[in-house]
Amino acid sequence: AYSAAKTYDFTLALNRAVEASKISIVRTSGSLAVPTLTTTGSKTSHTVRVSVPASTTTTEPTSTFTITVDGDLVQTFSVKQAKKPSISVSTATVIGGSSAVSGSFTASTWDLKSSGYVTSSSSTLTIADPSTAGTFSVNMKSSFLQTDSNLSATITLVGVTGNLATCSIAQNKVAYTFNPTSLSFKHNETAGKTVTVTSSNAGTISSGMTATSSQTWCTVSVSGNVVTAKVTENSGNTSRTATVYVTYKSSRSQTFNVTQEAGGPATVTIGGVQWASYNVGDPGTVVASLPSSLSGTRSASHGKFYQWNRNKAWASTSGVSGWNTSTPSGTSWGSSTNPCPSGFVVPTKAQWDALISACNVTNGGGWSSSDYGYRIFTDKTNSANKLEFPAVGDRYYSSGALEVAGTNGFYWSSTQYDSNNAYRMFFNSSSVGTNYAYRRFGYSVRCVRQ
Repeated sequence: AYSAAKTYDFTLALNRAVEASKISIVRTSGSLAVPTLTTTGSKTSHTVRVSVPASTTTTEPTSTFTITVDGDLVQTFSVKQAKKPSISVSTATVIGGSSAVSGSFTASTWDLKSSGYVTSSSSTLTIADPSTAGTFSVNMKSSFLQTDSNLSATITLVGVTGNLATCSIAQNKVAYTFNPTSLSFKHNETAGKTVTVTSSNAGTISSGMTATSSQTWCTVSVSGNVVTAKVTENSGNTSRTATVYVTYKSSRSQTFNVTQEAGGPATVTIGGVQWASYNVGDPGTVVASLPSSLSGTRSASHGKFYQWNRNKAWASTSGVSGWNTSTPSGTSWGSSTNPCPSGFVVPTKAQWDALISACNVTNGGGWSSSDYGYRIFTDKTNSANKLEFPAVGDRYYSSGALEVAGTNGFYWSSTQYDSNNAYRMFFNSSSVGTNYAYRRFGYSVRCVRQ
């Protein structure tokens, strides 16, 4: 009998007419209901009806019956009731990547569909190697990205008369939380900083987690559920960002950011002040060459000209349009108009004076319009520390016209003299010092670290 409630009819054919009252059906063993007998008009054909209820146990009970006619035994038969079908998996919810998960089912062999009797509703969580002995496995996804969707499937036990039972299985990525959600470093800050990783669905993370950084300047290590990030010193002119993710139970996390501020240009320390080695080019940048590495006009070392307390750059070559003839305002060079890279500012008059006092100043170049001169400032206490300043000239305050290029150098300070003038460092091939000039002049800018 199938596991569902069902009625079975059998024909009892006799070679002579017999009244139904002369036919007896007796249960000789078991507990299944005794079949009923229905006779036809001819009395030579009778119907034995066996009504079997739906299965309620995982055993297969059997009952035996005998048929007698006029007291003579004419037939013995048995009825076996199918098992109650069921299906289950060893783990209903899997977190992270996994190998196959085992499952089992209970059903009578005659109740099962001959093939495809265990099926999955998911094309990813597929059934592998089902056995008529009652076992199967579900092929799981081996790993997860954080952008992947969670998976689920309904596993169905299929019978010849329809679905017999179902169970569900789910495979979810690890749900991560980072504290803090990001890390930031100063340009020269190399001590490690930590992020604590927890999960709302994968239990306590005590071992087995790894971390990966997108950049070689940012290295990461893991101890338990703590990620330690370390960075190298940033000597570049721009800030930088690395993305870091962790992997636990073969499930990759979302990323968190490790940022490091711009290191700015290369510097030389003289008198306790870090001076940028190069002139400012466009706002926030410096040039990449020293005048001593060049020849001729040494244009790659020039940088650009700036009016005092303004961050608009003017080229160091001849020709200009749209020159600003108004007087810049302010009592010092402001942060919003600072043309220096991040972490650097325009030096004060006092810093220029201290630099001149701390250095021996010598000449380089030809000091002409075709062979630009430059001044070399050498630290009196450490001759290895040197700064080079090209004689780029200036742009005249009223017209923006290029003047004295190759023979004179002018570099702004951040210190005002009065509302119309500000202090500058100046030099030619025979002298160097500080004085003041109209704020409308276009001069070179050399920066110091804040």
